[in-house]
Amino acid sequence: MLGLGLIGATLGAQPALAGETLQQAQSQEQQLASQIAAESAKIDHLAFLYDQAQTEEAQTQAAIATATAQLAKAEASAGAARRQLRTDALEAYMGGAGTGGVLALFQDNPNQAAAQQEYQGISDARLQAAIEQYRLAEAQVTRTRESLDAKEHQEQQAVAKLASAQQQAQAEVAAEQAQLAQVKGNVAQLLAEAHAIELAKERQAAEQAAAQQAALLAQQQAQAQAQQQAQAQQQAPSSGGGGGGGSAPAPAPAPSGNWAQEAQVAVQTALAQVGKPYQWGGAGPNSFDCSGLVMYAWEAAGVDLPHYSVAQYDDTTHVPESALQPGDIVFYNSPYDGPLGHEALYIGNGQVVQAPMTGMDVMVTSITWAGPPVAFGQPG
Repeated sequence: MLGLGLIGATLGAQPALAGETLQQAQSQEQQLASQIAAESAKIDHLAFLYDQAQTEEAQTQAAIATATAQLAKAEASAGAARRQLRTDALEAYMGGAGTGGVLALFQDNPNQAAAQQEYQGISDARLQAAIEQYRLAEAQVTRTRESLDAKEHQEQQAVAKLASAQQQAQAEVAAEQAQLAQVKGNVAQLLAEAHAIELAKERQAAEQAAAQQAALLAQQQAQAQAQQQAQAQQQAPSSGGGGGGGSAPAPAPAPSGNWAQEAQVAVQTALAQVGKPYQWGGAGPNSFDCSGLVMYAWEAAGVDLPHYSVAQYDDTTHVPESALQPGDIVFYNSPYDGPLGHEALYIGNGQVVQAPMTGMDVMVTSITWAGPPVAFGQPG
């Protein structure tokens, strides 16, 4: 058993969290829980022994009562025999019978001389038999009573010792439970601090991803504007030699950039949910599951998606991983929900924002955090 003093010194020698890791606190919690389980089993065993000792003591007390009753019965029989002997002696004396020695039975009689004359006519053989029978009964009962008294004394000591051991074990368990409560408090505080640190990291990553996304979208918009300007210059009429064979056909216009703006809204909306809890079937605004988060983000951009990963995959344009753009949906195979059972929203630079699973919050992770992706879809 780990001494309680050592545990107390470990906890009291420093502040609750100073120099202490979560792993150490959890290990100490498990050790204390194991100790308490062992001590509780010990208390149960002591309780069994205590009940057994009490039962044996009660049986001994019953035997003492029986022996006491037997002794009283023997004493009563001896008294009756004594009275009968007096009667026989008186009758023998009145009838002139022979004398006999009965002094041993009446040694405490103050009227010893009168007793000698009263009983000197009793038959020695009859008197001696009655006296011997009484003495044997008295000696046997006395020995039994003395043995039972000694046994009762031992059993009382055993009961007292077991009761003391049981009380001590209960006190130790109570102290260990108090220590366990303190350790559990430390573990809870460490978990809360670890969660806060992780959440801060996630928010920092989300802010960095949002900044990178904004820069990427700004670059895309600048490229689109440059392409539009180049097209406008190509479509302008030539300044010389009018009446020639006509201008060359203009190329197809570049994308308008509306999808990039919608994707930016979806990404920023999803990142704003970082830290909110996962809930199966959740679609915002307070909790989400994986497809609910993507649906909520793209709904803010004006694009409707179904609340089911497979249906979302069917409702999007399938693209290769090499063509991924921020705002695209990344699909994974789930060991629980089967093919395309999990999804996340791509935010660029190999990162996604996702609602992972029960007990976790919306967070920014690597694109391979939930395993290698298996498909990609572009909404809109």
